[in-house]
Amino acid sequence: MHKGRAFLAVAVLAAACEKDPNDPQTWVDKLGDRQEQNEALRHLERMDDPSTIKPLGEAWKKQNKPSNILRVIINIAGSKDPKTGKASWTPALPYLQDAVDNFDQAAARSIDDAVVACDALGRSGDPSVVPTLINATQKALPKLNPANHVRIACTRALGNFKDPKIADVLIRILETDPDRQVIRLNAAAALALAESGDPKALPALINAMYFIPAIFQQVRQALTRVGKPAIPVLLTLLQEKDAQIAQKAKEKGFDKKAPGNIVYKAALLLGDMRAKEAIPYLTAALKTESKVAYYDERSGAPGPTTHDAILGALRLIMDPGSAPAVRAYMVDPKTYDGTRPTAIDVYSMLAPDDSSLNDLVKYIKDEKEEQPIRLAAIIAYGRLAKSRDQGKILSDLATTYTDRLNRAEEKAKTAKTDEQKAEVEDARQVAAYWRDAANESLQRIAIAAECGKDPACYAKALPPTVKDFKIGSPNLPRAERALLELGKLGEGATAQTDALLAGADTTERFVRQGILLALPRVAKLPCQKCAERLNQVIEKQADTTTLDFLTGETRIVYHYFLWAGK
Repeated sequence: MHKGRAFLAVAVLAAACEKDPNDPQTWVDKLGDRQEQNEALRHLERMDDPSTIKPLGEAWKKQNKPSNILRVIINIAGSKDPKTGKASWTPALPYLQDAVDNFDQAAARSIDDAVVACDALGRSGDPSVVPTLINATQKALPKLNPANHVRIACTRALGNFKDPKIADVLIRILETDPDRQVIRLNAAAALALAESGDPKALPALINAMYFIPAIFQQVRQALTRVGKPAIPVLLTLLQEKDAQIAQKAKEKGFDKKAPGNIVYKAALLLGDMRAKEAIPYLTAALKTESKVAYYDERSGAPGPTTHDAILGALRLIMDPGSAPAVRAYMVDPKTYDGTRPTAIDVYSMLAPDDSSLNDLVKYIKDEKEEQPIRLAAIIAYGRLAKSRDQGKILSDLATTYTDRLNRAEEKAKTAKTDEQKAEVEDARQVAAYWRDAANESLQRIAIAAECGKDPACYAKALPPTVKDFKIGSPNLPRAERALLELGKLGEGATAQTDALLAGADTTERFVRQGILLALPRVAKLPCQKCAERLNQVIEKQADTTTLDFLTGETRIVYHYFLWAGK
């Protein structure tokens, strides 16, 4: 009896001393216990209480700066308060700066921690951390030293701050010869400048665009962020009137290895910026000799031409006023057949009416025509025809190839030798290819016949209203034509801006590209909600590597909405 009362008293005392598991201090007290530390960190991260950042930081310093504690500090500090929408970076900054200022260049773990700390300091947006970031970017390191990852991360982080001093630092990094530093530093500087949009960086960006080709995509983002101030500079380059760039190009041997490079890249960027003022210069350049933009350094194979870039720019600007020039180029017998399919494709995106259908018919009917030209004509016809009656040529084509497919499948039943089987299979594949191409374009015509000039009708063919865009589904060509018509309607379809933005996160490549093509034509400028929505899509999909191309294209249009109309 005495022992039972004693046991009960001990149990009651233990229960009274047990700490509340919902109190952050309960878990802070266990940070020094190696056996319970992981559980303590898990609870503290879940509780997301900014008051725990300082004790976490002190535990991090005391315990030789373990990575798991630093990650929890960053996660708690970066979490936004649901009421204020603000993060709690301030108490975390001393520890994050310590992780960057004092990392061990010989320890992989310490380098990784400094990298994530650089990123966190950038996200904090606190100007007090700028000296730490700048110092890290300017550490002198051999090109192969792993600690360059810290320099790269801190260079990228500087893009979060608007400060003339920072722009100067980034420009110096961008201009440094890649032979003297890891080229990813040049790329990081370009991306940081893309965040700042500072026109001061224009000369350095233009130089990098032409003479550090490995980082062209990063420079492209930076230039599109600079926006309007870059357009006159690019027009000068398009006309090959920049003496300094021309001289340097000559010294670098561009006349042999990249004769059309200056015009090519200038045209691409003017298209990215939807620069209508460039149209007269672009159409004029289309009449000049086409030059190869560059030759592959390994194989010597020629790359795209200046005309490819010019046509691509006109497609993005999407002004119907440029349609006659593209049509003339499209039908010109002297036009290089390798570029003609692009001209046909672009013309179908610019033409305001169906007056050129006969130009396409001759390509469609000629079975000896080169495959890319014939296919481009079939697609273009489907983009321009407006009535079901006009679709008869495609219906007849589909019937012809369906009959051939059926005959091939009958022959397959009696084919005996490998040669006979291969011949029949080739015939079957060719027939199925052209049948499907014709049927897809009939779907393009069908939605145009249904909707006419009604923007709301076209919007019903888009995501998220329509979700199935699998290959072979009629929804894909219908959505493509719908987006093209909305783009051509321009301000007449402004009421459908929200519908376009709603589908802007689709991962279907052709639909996403169609939305990005139509949106700058349809949205009323300035369009802050366009910028906000596209930025939301970018942040949501930034870590999905399979979407890198679409994310990059989305960022270009996002940059356009940051400055267009302002």
